[in-house]
Amino acid sequence: MNIRKGFWFGSLGLCFLILSACGNSNAETDASKVQEVKHEVARNAQNVKTLVKAIKQPNVRYKLYIDGGEGLVESVQTDYEDFNGKTYGYDDPNKGTSIDAFAIKNGLNEQQAGALSTLSEWGEDKDGNDVKDVASLYPNDFYKGSYPYHDGSDVDYSTLSNIKTAPSEDEKNYTKITADVTIHLHLMDGTKVSHTYQTEVTPGEGDTKIDETTKQEALYADVMNQPWPTAGGVYMDKTSGATYYGDFKK
Repeated sequence: MNIRKGFWFGSLGLCFLILSACGNSNAETDASKVQEVKHEVARNAQNVKTLVKAIKQPNVRYKLYIDGGEGLVESVQTDYEDFNGKTYGYDDPNKGTSIDAFAIKNGLNEQQAGALSTLSEWGEDKDGNDVKDVASLYPNDFYKGSYPYHDGSDVDYSTLSNIKTAPSEDEKNYTKITADVTIHLHLMDGTKVSHTYQTEVTPGEGDTKIDETTKQEALYADVMNQPWPTAGGVYMDKTSGATYYGDFKK
């Protein structure tokens, strides 16, 4: 009888050990899965967090220009070069800054700078109108709704507001940034106008440092923080219809 009890208790103990081992194994597997899920959810979390903190600074103005080839509104990424090879840089967030200058001064990386560039120049309003068509709202001030007249109209800068984050619908386990981007322009008579669009971007992973060449170009251009050079763009003469490439008529 005692031998049988001992055998029974021994068998019972062995079962407990097996079950315990299985339980520990399952727990370790579950913990591993949890860690894996957490890693997936946070794939671009750091880039999002750092970028949002930087762009929530109030009244930052991102310098804009109208592309001479396509007539599209774009941000100054690093610097702007005129037809004579002179470079113009902007690093004053209160008056107008290039994307890279702002990124460098706020410790952002290439992935974050690229995402900021998208936020500052891309978007649609509630009616589906695109940022690139903003000049077409003023046909008397912009030639064919694109190129500014040499007489005085142009785009100036963009600002971001209502900045939020949300899960990306297009990229699983990524976070996107949404915001309102406002495009500021001035017309031929000096009137200042603005239009607001909804914009969003999903920053990528990674931490690629902005290289030294870009830093030199963004922060030490030939001319820093001076009024936008007409010598750097394509303009139209309202009266004659002549095209100005910089300050030279064609």
